[in-house]
Amino acid sequence: MNTNRRTEPFRYTLKEPVTFDLHILTINGIQVPSKPVRAVLFDISRSGCHLSLPLNINPENNLVRIGMEMNLTDESMYIEGILKWNKEQQGSFHYGIQLDIPENDGDRLPRVLRILAGEGKILVR
Repeated sequence: MNTNRRTEPFRYTLKEPVTFDLHILTINGIQVPSKPVRAVLFDISRSGCHLSLPLNINPENNLVRIGMEMNLTDESMYIEGILKWNKEQQGSFHYGIQLDIPENDGDRLPRVLRILAGEGKILVR
C-alpha cells in the first residue's frame, strides 16, 4: 500500500539547503507578533516544501500560517503556506508546508525551479 500523500509528480531537492527567515503569521486564525525564525529549506515542489525550524510546533492540533522570504535565485521570493506535518530529527524539527501561491503569481515558482535546475542546484525526486 502506497502511503505517499503527495499529489505533485516532482519534488526538487536542493543540493545545498537554503537558510532563510520565516515568520509565523497566524496560529488558529489569531495573528501573532512577527519575529523572524531561521529556517532551512531542503526540498520544494510547486505545491509544498520541506524545511526545519528550531521551534517545536504541533500542526496536528494548530492551524499555523507562515510567510517565507527566500532567495533561491538572484530574485527574492515571498511565499505563504500552512504547516501540515512535523517530526523531530537530530535535534531539530522538520515540517511539511503546503504552499499558498496566488493565481496571479502562479508561474513564478516554476520559473525559479527551472533556473535552479539549469544551474544544477536541484535534484528531481
